[in-house]
Amino acid sequence: MGGCLRRSCKAGYPRPGRWWPVHFFEHLERPDLPRIEHSLVRRATGFVDRLLGGYVSLFNERLKPMKPVALVNGMAAYDLTQPPMGSEPGGRVLRNGFEYVVLKREPRPINMVLMVNSACNMACAHCSARTYLKSGRPSLSFEEIRSVIDQFLELGGASFILSGGEPTLHPRVLDIIDHVDKSKSVVSMFTNGSRLSEMAQELKSAGLFGTLVSIDSADEAHHDRLRGFDGAYRKAVSGIERLLAEGMLAGISTYVSRKGLVGGAFESIVEMGTRMGVHQLFVFDAVPTGALIDKKDVVLGPDGRVRLRELIKAQNANPVGPAVMGQSWVNSCEGFGCFAGFYQIYVNAAGDVMPCDFTPITFGNVREEPLEVIWKRIRQSGDWGKRFHECRMQDPEFRRRTVELLPPGSELPVPYETILQLRREKLGE
Repeated sequence: MGGCLRRSCKAGYPRPGRWWPVHFFEHLERPDLPRIEHSLVRRATGFVDRLLGGYVSLFNERLKPMKPVALVNGMAAYDLTQPPMGSEPGGRVLRNGFEYVVLKREPRPINMVLMVNSACNMACAHCSARTYLKSGRPSLSFEEIRSVIDQFLELGGASFILSGGEPTLHPRVLDIIDHVDKSKSVVSMFTNGSRLSEMAQELKSAGLFGTLVSIDSADEAHHDRLRGFDGAYRKAVSGIERLLAEGMLAGISTYVSRKGLVGGAFESIVEMGTRMGVHQLFVFDAVPTGALIDKKDVVLGPDGRVRLRELIKAQNANPVGPAVMGQSWVNSCEGFGCFAGFYQIYVNAAGDVMPCDFTPITFGNVREEPLEVIWKRIRQSGDWGKRFHECRMQDPEFRRRTVELLPPGSELPVPYETILQLRREKLGE
């Protein structure tokens, strides 16, 4: 959607009569995919099907390198954080893309990642939210969280993602999941897996769609060291096993650094995921942010990202093993481009709104302004007002003009206005 896809649109728009089935994407149903039943994920019908029928063929061009994770109620799902194609929330995703690509309207936030709490039972060496965990500022109340969710859905949101801290430690995490209107959005979660064995059935009943469990290494001892928690690996593995036993969508979330890429970290996680029978691997690049903000040596670099993209595409072409959603592929011109501030928004536990969870630059706080006002401010900014086919926090030029301008020890997230002021003072812009 956008970027490279817009150019493919100019090559010719398919004739509607050819692509207006009763249910769009029903031609993606495949007998070899895992089948998941989810009582709250329903097919879109009527007007949305007919309106978006022609656009589907364009969207499919971007899905070719991807492997569906499962058929959910007979509908192809490509990601544990995104609604199945052909579902009611999936129709909202396609409508947003159609309006941007074809009607040339401003994009709306499809995804919202919400840091529901700052409590965590681990101390990860690479935690992207470490600064926010230690801020000492009060977390959003349950009523404030409900308001943020409602505002997000009103803007057209279709993918609500819980993060933390450790989201399962929130005393009302089940109520948060239950509050989301499932006809508009699926609910997914990133978790360290420490409480899944005891909570899986309740999470399923609340309507959780997909769960991505963080596993930093296929080596048990190494994972536990990185997490600062003895037994973290065993808890994560048993949590995944319980989710699968409950018939839920379950995947592994991991990251690959420059050293890890050379050392075969990706291949070992693929092997682990295949052995466990998970539906998806969600592979992030190692990004110098949070606890790694000064660790530039972890960055893959252009050649590393190309290499990782090839590994991702090779696994997605492999009929054996889990599908892979990889940041290096998604952010590239081959994929959809960076979602930050374009289709995605991040809200930390104190209510600060940022383009993504890797970018410690805030455009406002939901306790002070409506989410829509803050979203428009992001879209009107010089740094996020246009499409970007790379993770900005891995781009040396972007960092030179943003986070590297900050004095050592600056409190994060920093207001975007502060960045602009520093540019005027230090760069003469």
